[in-house]
Amino acid sequence: MLRRRLAFLEEPSSFFYEGDRPLGAESFDDPFRRGLLRIARATGEAELSWLGATLKELDAPS
Repeated sequence: MLRRRLAFLEEPSSFFYEGDRPLGAESFDDPFRRGLLRIARATGEAELSWLGATLKELDAPS
């Protein structure tokens, strides 16, 4: 399950799109949308870090 979650998080995504293109925080003048996207980015980075460390630990020989 952790590997599936990692694969999902590694795909580009956003709360806001222009056509098929995800828009980042830098695309908005609205401070609330920028804040939402910056918080989501920080949360995603923390989760990616945790997943990487946890998978490395689980894959290590016992």
